[in-house]
Amino acid sequence: MKKKLLQYGICLLIGALMAYWVMQTEGLSLVWGNYAEMAAVFCDAFFVPGILLTMVGCLIWIATTGFFDSVGYAVKVGMHIILPFFNKGERKSYYDYKIEKDEKRGKTPIFVFIVGAFYLILSGIALIIWMNLV
Repeated sequence: MKKKLLQYGICLLIGALMAYWVMQTEGLSLVWGNYAEMAAVFCDAFFVPGILLTMVGCLIWIATTGFFDSVGYAVKVGMHIILPFFNKGERKSYYDYKIEKDEKRGKTPIFVFIVGAFYLILSGIALIIWMNLV
């Protein structure tokens, strides 16, 4: 449980730093008091980490399904052909490589996707507020 809280905490902190950077870039301090502009800045600030973390979470999920195993096998075979000193024993077949990867593969980490979705929800709330103020 402690490990999960640490994972979520670090991911939330990374998203918060990205949101802070966007707020500073768009000049949140310059529009302080103008609620419509503040909502627009918050919408943008939460959308950036939201979309980035959600897409990274999707990429992690795709990678843990074994989608990129063929690319990894091709690179490994290419290294064996190009660099003879890289060759350590007999080359495995793709089937054996795939079975070995499937045995090593663990549970899919979804915390990055969940934190990204949280930031997207915050962005959506800020967007609804902005639309009501304009």
